[in-house]
Amino acid sequence: MGNGYKDIIKMINKTSGPKSIEEQFVGDVDRTIQVYSSGRTPSRTIKPSMLGGCKRQQVFVLLGANSDVGLLEEASFVRIGECGTDSHVRLQNACISAEGFKRPIIWVDPEEELKEAQSKGISTIVKQRQGNEVKCYNKRFNMSFMCDGIIQYHNLKMILEIKTEDHFKWIKRFSAEPKHKYQAICYSLCFGLNDIMFLYENRNYCTHKAFHIAITEEQKETVINEIETILKYAKDKIIPDKEKKCTYCKYKQACRHYGSGEHEWNPRSGQKTTYNKLF
Repeated sequence: MGNGYKDIIKMINKTSGPKSIEEQFVGDVDRTIQVYSSGRTPSRTIKPSMLGGCKRQQVFVLLGANSDVGLLEEASFVRIGECGTDSHVRLQNACISAEGFKRPIIWVDPEEELKEAQSKGISTIVKQRQGNEVKCYNKRFNMSFMCDGIIQYHNLKMILEIKTEDHFKWIKRFSAEPKHKYQAICYSLCFGLNDIMFLYENRNYCTHKAFHIAITEEQKETVINEIETILKYAKDKIIPDKEKKCTYCKYKQACRHYGSGEHEWNPRSGQKTTYNKLF
């Protein structure tokens, strides 16, 4: 028997045998993290972070579909998210403090910026303040999101969007992620600002890269069309065709229930009804 097989047998015996007190402790900590973070039901609104991905997933959110039952998010994924939140706070505090250290970064309160946007007919309001961030809602697009901040840098007012990622992804980062640009366009529509500053932090070494992008009218129209398509699906209670972007989706069970193709939304029935409506 080769060494490879011996290693596999050792691994199986280790995982199936009695656990040490240290292993039990780690397991109990991880399980607590999983359970503590579970049970959060998303609001029935458009989520900018989902745009550019699977339309079916977003429609499930809008229609209040049940997320996967019996599946808890990995504790490591929960902690990565929590660490990202902590990094947001520290980077925001750095931007807020910069002016006091004679750096040309001026922090603009998003709520104050929205007052100016509202005067121009933009229907975005602040629903809640959470530290440096504000939870916003746009009535026109039925969209909710957290705004990382607004800054003025070298006389240019920009929406600040902070992202954290692992080292191997970060070293290959030479521009803003395409799906992140969808978020930026949404924020542009909701604030009336066309300039976005992306700040990417290397999760391993806390080093940074920044990318400034200017949103075009063509990009806005593309995103508006996608939002309106999703909203129409939800209004007509139609589940759109399945798209193969399932890795982190929490609606895999609901998706399997409806199969591929378009279907009428029927949360009380286990039967699928094919629906070929076009619009």
